[in-house]
Order: sequence, then C-alpha cells, then structure tokens
Amino acid sequence: MSSKIAIGWAGRDITPDRPVSLRGLFNLRIATRVRDPLTLTALALESGGEQAILVSIDACAVDQEVLDRSRALLRERLPEFDARKLVASATHTHTAPFAGGGIALQKDVEYLDDIRARYPNYMTTAEYTDLLVDALVSAACEAWQNRREGSVGWGYSYAVVGENRRVRYFDGRAMMYGKTSEPDFSHIEGHVDHGVNLLFTYDPAGALTGVLVNVACPSQANEGGQDYVSADFWHDTREKLRELFGTGLFILPQCSAAGDQTPHRLIQTRAEERMLALKYGEGTYRRRDNSALRRDIARRIGEAVADAEPAVRKDLRDEVVLKHVQRALDLPHWDVTDKEYAALQEEIGRLRAQLETVGDSDRLNSTYTALRSRIAWCQRAVNRYHEPLKSVPVEINILRLGDIAFVTSPFEYYLDFGDRIKGRSPALQTFVVQLAGGGTYLPTERAAEGLSYGAVPASCRVSPAGGQVIVDEAVSTLNTLFAEE
Repeated sequence: MSSKIAIGWAGRDITPDRPVSLRGLFNLRIATRVRDPLTLTALALESGGEQAILVSIDACAVDQEVLDRSRALLRERLPEFDARKLVASATHTHTAPFAGGGIALQKDVEYLDDIRARYPNYMTTAEYTDLLVDALVSAACEAWQNRREGSVGWGYSYAVVGENRRVRYFDGRAMMYGKTSEPDFSHIEGHVDHGVNLLFTYDPAGALTGVLVNVACPSQANEGGQDYVSADFWHDTREKLRELFGTGLFILPQCSAAGDQTPHRLIQTRAEERMLALKYGEGTYRRRDNSALRRDIARRIGEAVADAEPAVRKDLRDEVVLKHVQRALDLPHWDVTDKEYAALQEEIGRLRAQLETVGDSDRLNSTYTALRSRIAWCQRAVNRYHEPLKSVPVEINILRLGDIAFVTSPFEYYLDFGDRIKGRSPALQTFVVQLAGGGTYLPTERAAEGLSYGAVPASCRVSPAGGQVIVDEAVSTLNTLFAEE
C-alpha cells in the first residue's frame, strides 16, 4: 500500500589530505595531489514503515570490511534504523584510495617502509578506511535525521557515456581494449546502454532537492592517472548539474551493470579526439588527463537530466510503495581447469623471471609493483585450483519504489546481465547497480568463451552461471514485490 514518503539527504567530502595508495591498476600508485574532491552521498527513504539508505561513494569498490564496519557502527548510532538496509555502491573511479583490503592484490603494508621513506606523511589504507567508515556512517545518520515529507519523480533519458571495451577477432579470441586496427578485427563483443535512469526528489513546496543518476559506465575517463586523487567525470558532472539546478543540489551517482564498459571509444577514436580538441582546446590525452572527455560527458549527462526534469514534474508522487528485500545467494564458483592451471603456472614463471630481471633496488618502481601484482593475481587462481570453493556467498538488494525498482550486484557485472534484468523486470524502470560490494568481475558466457582480462579465472571467482542466478533471483523477487499492493 502507498504511504507518504520521507526523504533525507547528506553528503561528505572523503578526499584524503595526505598521500595515499590508489586502487584500480596493477602498479602501486601513490597520489600526492588532489585533482578534484571525492564525495560520498547518502539518500534516506522511508515509507509505510519500510526503510532504505542508499549511499554512493567515489571509490573503486566497496570492500566488505567497509560495509560490515559501517553497519555495525550504524546499529550503535542509529538503533531505529535496520542497518541491513544500508546499501553502498561505488562509482568505480580508478583514482581513489584503497579502503579495506579484502581482495587487494597488494597491500600497502608490504611496502610501508619504502613508502614512508619517500612520503613521510603517507596515509595508510587502514587510516583511510577509518576515515571512509566514519564518513559513511555519519552521512547515513544525518540523511536519516534529515527525513522530511516530500515527493519523488522518476525519469528516463539518454546520454552516450559507456562503450563496450572488449574487442573480438576472427579467430574467436577477445581482448579488453584490443586494437580495432588489426586485420583480423571482427567486432565489438557486447551491447551498450546509453539510457540514463533518474530519480528526482522534491520538498513539499516542489523545489528540487536531489537527483539520483544511474549510468552504465564506470567513472574512468582518466583511469590511468598515476599521482592524483579524482572523482573523474562525476566531479565535472556534479559541477554541471549544480550549474543547471543550483549549488545546493544533492547528486547521487550510480554505475549500472558495466563490467565490460568504458567511456573510451575503440572505433573512430581519432575523430572523437579531434572534436574534443576543437571544442575544449586541451586535455585529450587518453586515459591520463582527458579533461576534455570528462567535460563532454558532464555536458551529455547534464543535458539528459535537464531534458527529463520538466517532464518528470508532471507526475510527482508524495505517496509510494517502498519495499526493500535482501537476498543471500550462494553462487557457483569458477572452477579452475587443469588447462587453466597449467597456463597460470606458466604465466607465473614468466612474470617471476621478469621480476628477477627488474630487481628490487626500487621497490616502488611501477614495473616492479605491477609484476608483483600480476603474480598475486595469477596465484590466487592457482590457490583456488588446489582448494576449490563450493560456492561464493553474496548479498543482493532488491527495492521497489513506486513504479520503479533497484537491483544491486556486488560485482563488476557485465552489461548483458543488466539487460536481462531490465528486460524481464515488471517495473516501469529498473535501476541496476553494480559494485554494491567489493566484488570481482562477473562476465557473461560469450565473454568467457573469448577469455582475456575480465573473463578469466584470475579475474573472476564466480562463473557466468552465477550472473544468471542473480538475474533469475532478482526478477523472481521483483515479480513478487510488484504483485503485492
């Protein structure tokens, strides 16, 4: 049954004030400067006795340690809220610090003496984790305490942001960021989703207070940044949206299923770079600076939101059904075959030989740290060969909010799975949210056939069949939620 909805917002600056280790690439990267701030945003919703707090973090992922600690603290500080209903997801920027350490290939403690010799005021991963947990819990509490009756409106628009990043060749192999200029280039492997799912919130007077923006693309226009902290294109997008709607606007970005997506074009790249240079004059060096691409993505998303909002105002709801269900799933493990094991052992041998050649005279050297990470990356798959998991336990969240729905996945969830959920969902709109957890890649069947990074045992603990388990469970739950009134 529909009930009056209460809405609360809060935000926190989670930018480190000292050098930190960045998460997202194989080599160890120490950020010594801030290009733009990192933000955490919380949206609290309550209707008919049901609760939810949605949190977005400018981060690579949300480590399970961060989520567990945050929920434990929230139980102490906000006992009237069911801490299980806290849902946190990451924008998947590659220029934000490590927080937690559950699946890190290398931990800063392995290099701490060397790091501190070069950066005496270095902020450790443990220290940043404390900062992030405190910010998350305080923002969640404030958003909950800020709840006021208001109205919500949902909308759908379009912005070209993500493109599929897996290239297929005539011999059947795949390569993430493969060259499309090769004679045996066949096609781009998968689909793209340029839809923008939007949730607007308003106060009782009809003033816009915040917007949730769900886009199927990680925030990685300058993913190769080596020495700075950045929210990537979401920083530029926040600035654009506040330019359009006011400086007090809360903005909660979500990354939809996009494990195989990128903001970088793989076809006609020179044409795009030329146009970006003509429009913005600079900042078109791919993956490092890329300020022009960031600004253009912000323009595209800004136009999508601005196009939808006036229409959405015609159908605002101050009474909605809110239902929030969690599902604990045991997903099938990606068992490492004898052939894969042999290939991994061969690769480890090759990497160790390279590491021996590089030497350890500079333990912070980019090549040295990247090789060590790649060895660890292969080794954890070798370990799974020797001790295969029976299954992989995960948590997903399914929410109904009026006519729309949210489905979360803890993985870098390939877009095909998101399409399957959206296509089969009974909701008018379905917001799929990836990396609502610290998960690894979860590729589709066709990606696993082509292999390459992101679709091999070293990248994935869960088999493609596990991705379909999430689809089926989410759709089944949504059918139940939308059958109830």
